Amino acid sequence: MRILILTNTYPPAEITGVGALAHDLARALDAEGHFVRVLTRRADPADPWAVGTGGRKLLFPLHAARVFRRLQRAESFDLVHVHESDGVLAALALRIDRKLRPRQRHPRLVATLQVSYRRERLSVRPVRAGERVVSRPTGGERVFGWLRAPILSLLGRLTVRLAEAVVAPSRVTATELEEDYGARDVEVIPNGVPELAADPDRRPDPERPLVLYAGRLRTRKAVGVLVEAFAEVARRAPEARLQVVGDGEHREELEARARALGLAERVRFLGAIPRPELLRLYGEADIFCLPSIYEGFPVAILEAMAAGLPVVSTTVSGIPEAVAHGEGGLLVEPEDADALAEALCRLLLDPDLRRRLGEGARARAREHFGIGAVCQRYLRLYRRVTDGSH
Repeated sequence: MRILILTNTYPPAEITGVGALAHDLARALDAEGHFVRVLTRRADPADPWAVGTGGRKLLFPLHAARVFRRLQRAESFDLVHVHESDGVLAALALRIDRKLRPRQRHPRLVATLQVSYRRERLSVRPVRAGERVVSRPTGGERVFGWLRAPILSLLGRLTVRLAEAVVAPSRVTATELEEDYGARDVEVIPNGVPELAADPDRRPDPERPLVLYAGRLRTRKAVGVLVEAFAEVARRAPEARLQVVGDGEHREELEARARALGLAERVRFLGAIPRPELLRLYGEADIFCLPSIYEGFPVAILEAMAAGLPVVSTTVSGIPEAVAHGEGGLLVEPEDADALAEALCRLLLDPDLRRRLGEGARARAREHFGIGAVCQRYLRLYRRVTDGSH
């Protein structure tokens, strides 16, 4: 099968869950013997699958539609798989071509949507830890809520109408797409990650346990709640450390709050790092924490689970479908710094529980979220779509 994957973000230029999924899926499809191209904004010349459009991020849908037409003429794909609504103009061009040239063979279209932007828009609000507001939306985030999210919602609805099949990574997201975008018969295929082998030369330091966060420093990620919680963690587990991987609008205020709480020596902000470096850090950490107030189906959680880390996260969106509470991690209500601190301390102060939940997380990642199994589910969907049985 000849497959084109279309995604705005893609490693190594940008480290996002969507980009990581597209990369790993392309590799898995190639290993299965399929012809794969990835149309993205910034492509590594060494990547055997990627084709770059160039241009600004906001204009990617326009550039993607232009390059897509050239690629389709040259390589004649059987199926186009768009991630998010960034491929909507390419999908529209494909639909127009079908109308104008009905006797020609045209590729079928599958769309994977990670979130409903109507729901993400609701997360652009102040975030609290108890009575304290720990994060307020920045100007850029408010513009997203007022302008970009409504536009992206409209593009999402159009993408759903144009696609032969719509995929969501969780049952919660599937319901959101049905309610918000008018999608029907949404296929649920979880995000997938490669199995991460343990590095025998890198072991967590039992005397200085490490909590790891990885993701954008934006309001909905609620890292401010984690910083507040870590003040209590530092009191009860004085040797514990926190490393925050990622950059974003809230980094300066988060660093300032950590200093004000006396956590400057215990909390390190590493900024954005290459994906191989992040994968290495999973092997050095003891716990992974994601305190978000809204998510889709976070790839970072799956990577942490695949590395054998117990996860402390929140009961929002698709996270409970990824993390089995009490088996591979601990889940708490969002914006509850006390509950988050308690969950972290339970694991930090109980190495046996930490080890058991880490083993459970790795086993669950291997069984349900391995990229090989996820690739097979996509291939079954691709075949149904291309033979017209979907």
